[in-house]
Amino acid sequence: MLPRRLAKEWEFERGPAPDPESGLYGEVCSRDGYLHVIEFRGNDVLRIAEMPDDIYWIPEETGGVVIQWNAAESLEQLIEFGREVSRKGDWEERIEFRVVESELRIMDSCGFEGDGQPKIELWLSPGSYQASAAYSETENTWATVFRFERVR
Repeated sequence: MLPRRLAKEWEFERGPAPDPESGLYGEVCSRDGYLHVIEFRGNDVLRIAEMPDDIYWIPEETGGVVIQWNAAESLEQLIEFGREVSRKGDWEERIEFRVVESELRIMDSCGFEGDGQPKIELWLSPGSYQASAAYSETENTWATVFRFERVR
């Protein structure tokens, strides 16, 4: 997740053949876990998830929820499950990050403009946020859930 206006700069810096062992893309790939903050052009870029599975954004008044779709029979089932996991709050990881610019984008770290890959445009008020993450599953639904909440 990065400021939308920096998407082209991210693409340029990452290069046409990103190397998972070095450079900006290497920084994205080198971290274990669900959450990591990378400093880029004076902004916090939040790396979420370890795999590029489909994601769904649910905006909320003080942040929002991202659900990474690992397995579900329908989008409705996934959303209900993600909201339930978020309400429980049994988080495995937490990290703070700051939002400087309100207009943000969530995209695959290897993505670029016009590549046809999904991108989520979102708006968060500038300030400090806590990102929380947890993987959860039931018999029919598996998802990684990320919650963003403004802390100040």
